[in-house]
Amino acid sequence: MGKSASFYETIDQIITHGVQKDILHLYNEDHSFSGNYLQLRGKRVVNFGSCSYLGLEFDERLKQSAKDAIDRYGTQFSESRAYVSLKLYQDLEEAFLQIFGQPIVIVPTTTLGHLSNLPVLVQDEDAIILDHQVHNSVQSAVTPLKARGVYTELVRHNRMDQVEDKIKELRSKHRKIWYMADGVYSMFGDNCPVDDLYALMDKYPELHAYVDDAHGMSVHGQHGRGWVLNNRPMHPKMIMATSLAKAFATGGAVMVYPDAEQMQKVRNCGAPLLSSGPLQPATLGAALASARIHLTPEIYDLQADLHERIRFTNLMLRKYKLPAVSTPIGAVFFVGVSLPKLAYNMVGRLLDAGFYVNLGVFPVVPMKQAGVRFTITRLHTFAQIEDMIATMAAELPKAMKEEGMTLADIYKAFKMPMPEEVELDRSVNTVLAQSLSLNLSHYKEIAEVPRAEWNAMMEDRGTFDWEGMHTLEASFTHNEQPANNWSFDYVVVRDQEERPVVASFLTTGMWKDDMLSPAAVSRHVEELRKKDPYYLTSKVTAVGSLLTEGEHLYIDKTSPLWKDALLMFVEKAYSIQEQHKSGNVVVRDFHGIDPELDALMVDNGFVRIAMPETSIVSDLSWEGREGYYESLSARSRQHYREDVRKHEAKYDVRVVTAYPGDDVIDEWYGLYQNVKTHSLELNTFDLPKKWFARIFDNPKWEVLVLSLKPGFGENDKPVCIVINYKGEHTYSPMVIGLDYTHNRDYKIYRQALYQLVLRAKDLGKAKVCLGFAAAVEKKKVGAVQVQAYAYIHSRDTFNMEVLASLKENTVLYSRQS
Repeated sequence: MGKSASFYETIDQIITHGVQKDILHLYNEDHSFSGNYLQLRGKRVVNFGSCSYLGLEFDERLKQSAKDAIDRYGTQFSESRAYVSLKLYQDLEEAFLQIFGQPIVIVPTTTLGHLSNLPVLVQDEDAIILDHQVHNSVQSAVTPLKARGVYTELVRHNRMDQVEDKIKELRSKHRKIWYMADGVYSMFGDNCPVDDLYALMDKYPELHAYVDDAHGMSVHGQHGRGWVLNNRPMHPKMIMATSLAKAFATGGAVMVYPDAEQMQKVRNCGAPLLSSGPLQPATLGAALASARIHLTPEIYDLQADLHERIRFTNLMLRKYKLPAVSTPIGAVFFVGVSLPKLAYNMVGRLLDAGFYVNLGVFPVVPMKQAGVRFTITRLHTFAQIEDMIATMAAELPKAMKEEGMTLADIYKAFKMPMPEEVELDRSVNTVLAQSLSLNLSHYKEIAEVPRAEWNAMMEDRGTFDWEGMHTLEASFTHNEQPANNWSFDYVVVRDQEERPVVASFLTTGMWKDDMLSPAAVSRHVEELRKKDPYYLTSKVTAVGSLLTEGEHLYIDKTSPLWKDALLMFVEKAYSIQEQHKSGNVVVRDFHGIDPELDALMVDNGFVRIAMPETSIVSDLSWEGREGYYESLSARSRQHYREDVRKHEAKYDVRVVTAYPGDDVIDEWYGLYQNVKTHSLELNTFDLPKKWFARIFDNPKWEVLVLSLKPGFGENDKPVCIVINYKGEHTYSPMVIGLDYTHNRDYKIYRQALYQLVLRAKDLGKAKVCLGFAAAVEKKKVGAVQVQAYAYIHSRDTFNMEVLASLKENTVLYSRQS
């Protein structure tokens, strides 16, 4: 999935929410400070957000060295390093040669280092394998390589077995295969299995590694050279990047190479090294002082102090039974809370209690894996650490109660085994809305749902009234193909007077992950599916189905309890997801954005995505063909004259309302498959053929059949069929089939759209719901386009990110060809 406008709107909404809650975009209020306290929001708080893990930022030697550098060279030296560098650079390079024992290049930031390294070191015939959680700065630096056609794939986090599988697959096609990862990961604090990576590089000549060890620098290893090189030599096929802006306590970054040739090539050719500004004198001076400390035994005392606090923190997390996501070897910790709303709540509570921690939310973690991220430094006392963790443990139950969540919800979200005491508590009802004011009913068949109640809510929203659901159930069960077998769930939340407040149906089945991708991407994925039909597919629990369109979710906004009822509905959807082991929950379709509903959905773990525009003909007040013609825009009238009226007399149009026989169904199914193969704008699995027969069990379905008259077509064979649903006031075409042989000559598709509008008018309907896709064509017959949205919660975003990578590869290859 590409980075759509909705993606960035969701991020903006999440961050804005944090700013409004006064926990993000903060400024300290101290005139000065020299320890681990900050003044925030008028309160003195202990800072558990610093990445300066050794506390060297306050070391007098670093501060004095920075001042001396300014006195000697001024506040800046503004020349590209390709021309002239301060002697401080030379001194610092010599110090890092001693620290790493390898050729190095100093750069202003790790991001600029990646942008210097990767375009130079990775050749067009190479391939890249990215760890799913590798830092965004590495992923961003890979993007320009894709523009050159460098093949890129993702593998699941730390799955070295998948890395090996990819090596076997790619080694015959590519000169080098680069695996890119972090040494210590910046959110969850876990680490790269470096020994396993070294073993793979030894086994496969093609494999090279590119590792960012920003959070390992200074904390581990001889001379503080980091986690990756902790008790290990530099591998001859590895490039390492590391930061000086964390435990090293200055600024800048160091790129470490296995040989001088690669170092010199980057030094000479890396674009940021040719044109970007250098580190300034104060930073260089402080870095030189820090490097000198790293080259003395003092660094090991500093490391030991920090490691003692790291071990103590892990003990305290176990003592207070908090849901820690990992047991770090480094100084980054993450306590999972699942939903963003609980993360906001906890960060605010801890800040009120005197502890500043970081908010870990989407997009740096998956939407439903939000949490409290905190860091430990050498400046923290053991008492401060225990006080903060004890406060977190005390506040978490209060926050969970306030947000209607349980520990079981958290452990499930992170796929962590639940402690016994949490298992015992799973039955406790924590959704605040589940009070005496509301009750939820769950049905497995539409026959169990009161017909009149359901139709009062759903009629004219689409094809999913009570009768329409019967057809769906009969068609999408007991099929040979797994993708055509759906599970059905019906959920109705009612108030004390038994009035429905929120209701819908959910289907669970297999979806193609590229359903909304550009057609070129889907064509590429379909080629891959020839080997594996279920490649890049996911089990999805969705409000609605793949054969229904419209506003599936009924909400009575006049009820003061609608938000509580919606939360109950969402909790039930999550429960159904767990039951079916679905990867995603999708709630669709919404015509426009309701700010209140939007905020509620995002707080509860959903991301808003834009669906294709849906087309609706809402003006059927005209009389006769001339009246219809006059109702069109000037441009649409021209299309009508040239493409529709010109050919109308060449067609026979009939309406079929009774089962026409197996041979005709086979013929119709062939026409449907023509369209399915021709257009991948909405890429779904083929419908089961039996649906084409089962529709005749329900008199609300009918089929519009277009045939060309003798002299224009062949043997009165149909050239187009459209299967339509007759609602009380709406007419909804759902499936179309075409013979493309004569489409260019007689504009069959445009004629079909026109005939649909006429049929709806003849039936006395108020509007025609023409649905997704082909918006330009539908506009020509008088349709207006309405932007539709959906909300998606993904338990695992891996497939989406693989698809995004494939999309970039496909688009770039198509440009090159």
